[in-house]
Amino acid sequence: MLRKERMAGQKGQSIVETALILPIIILILTGIIDFGLMFNNYLVITNASREAARNAAVGATDAEIAVMVANMTTSLNSSKLSTTIYPGQALRKKGDEVVVTIEYDNALLTPIISSIIPNPLHLQAKTTMRME
Repeated sequence: MLRKERMAGQKGQSIVETALILPIIILILTGIIDFGLMFNNYLVITNASREAARNAAVGATDAEIAVMVANMTTSLNSSKLSTTIYPGQALRKKGDEVVVTIEYDNALLTPIISSIIPNPLHLQAKTTMRME
């Protein structure tokens, strides 16, 4: 009889420990998901910036570059995406550098993390290449 009473107390202790630890585990998991999504978005804009700079360096027009960036960033919200090409198409000449900057405002999903880190988090990818 005494043994059953001890077991009942331990079951209650397990529930309390789980209730204390579960929010922390959920916060860590959602933080990992937020970081993974942010890192994926950063990789997308970095790759798009690199490809856009390469196309600009070999003579593509600004309109062609904008279409290419839009096609490469379809997984992102296009209203939060901005692309800057410097210098403009008319001012580019062989041997000069062309700079493509892509900026994106990444929205965080976890409310507690977004109270620590600014939401949306501003991501920027900048690539410089020499005109051929």
